Amino acid sequence: IAYNAYSISTSLRDEDGGLLPLFFRSFDDYKSPVYPYLLAGVFRVTGPHKEVARGLSAVLVLAAVLLLGLLAYRLTGSGLVAVVTVVLAGLTPWLFEIGRVALEVSTQPVLLVALLLLLLRSWRRQSWTVSEGIVPGVVLGLVTYSYTGSRLLGPLLAAALAVFAGRGRWRWLAAAWATFSLFLLLLGVYALRHPGALTARYQETTIVEPGMSWPRVVVQAVSNYVHDANLWHWATSGDPAPYIHVYGYGSLFGASVLLAIAGAVLVLKERRDDLWWRYVLVATLCVPIPAALTVDRFNAIRLAALPVFVLVLAIPALAALLERARRAWWARVLAGGLALLVAVQFGQFLHEYRYRGPGRTVLFDAGVDALLREGFAGGRTIYIDFDDRGAQAQALWHATEDGIGRNRVVILPDGGIPPPGSIVFERFQECDYVCTKFASWEGYWLARAVGPKPSSGG
Repeated sequence: IAYNAYSISTSLRDEDGGLLPLFFRSFDDYKSPVYPYLLAGVFRVTGPHKEVARGLSAVLVLAAVLLLGLLAYRLTGSGLVAVVTVVLAGLTPWLFEIGRVALEVSTQPVLLVALLLLLLRSWRRQSWTVSEGIVPGVVLGLVTYSYTGSRLLGPLLAAALAVFAGRGRWRWLAAAWATFSLFLLLLGVYALRHPGALTARYQETTIVEPGMSWPRVVVQAVSNYVHDANLWHWATSGDPAPYIHVYGYGSLFGASVLLAIAGAVLVLKERRDDLWWRYVLVATLCVPIPAALTVDRFNAIRLAALPVFVLVLAIPALAALLERARRAWWARVLAGGLALLVAVQFGQFLHEYRYRGPGRTVLFDAGVDALLREGFAGGRTIYIDFDDRGAQAQALWHATEDGIGRNRVVILPDGGIPPPGSIVFERFQECDYVCTKFASWEGYWLARAVGPKPSSGG
């Protein structure tokens, strides 16, 4: 992602030479464009660096946290509720994780909160003009282009706008849907011109197997949905996969979950006629659907929208609790208990974060930089097999970040042999010629090319 962003920032072309691509070819799938293009704009000013890329993710998540505070203030009119919401969101492990890695999903929280703010504005002002409907349509389009799973989540959230249907609101709704349809049209044109590109990741992760009946698919999807929407699991166990910093540990605060459940009850009991809250409830139910259609359970990246809606649903209960705490001792005790629960859980999270920190060097290929510095030492050029895209991505990025330049990374043609004595860098491939390995880190290795393999003929 970072190398493509840099390439766009300098030449308007991606690493494969495509001019302003709509999606970016990765390994076996295509990455969504919102984050890479944002990062390209930042790189245009700062130059390429891993801390800049990760910093963009941190800024995006911080913006989402602050906007959640603004949303809480506009919903309740209470500065205290807004501050507590910001603190809860800012300390939430799930959002903390997303803000520490340069992944395109980090754009999703801020886009979702922006969408809710726009819808709240229209609902409060009862302003249902065409121009008011266009902006939510644009934001929903950006959500669709923010992450692979959002190609389904975006249309679901757009369909949920139907809760606003009614007299005087049809033009607004039609404008929102028409604007969003333009994004879908562009997506469809791209899919036709690049068959299989947008479904490659789905084909790898889908629950649908050959010969599987549709009733069985539906039953499996419902079962997956129930698992992924289990807030108790997210508060106690989290994502079991090792691609995030602290796996197998609570991603949400138990206090946030309790407040969200109480908030949903309050909304259903007292605000059932409030169409904005109705949209929040429907959208929350939509969030686990894309993940439920995949084979991995409790995937924090695919469910990155869930903590946003949990925190939004917590706002009514939080406001009610803080209001009661001014007058009733039991409410003050309850508020103090929830605050203590947050403090304890966050302290445990920090401990786990530090304890498992060394393991991240493997998960994030931290040793590749030193390995490539050894390969580039002395002004040498590195040669890489034509279809080892993992090695290519690493070499191109580190050469760029260290100011070495792409001209010292040579991607061999199919069947190509590097000059004798030159340096070879690989991960997924073995030499199709005689080479001698002399350095490695995890699955990556450096070798010195010797020459073609001896012919076996007479």
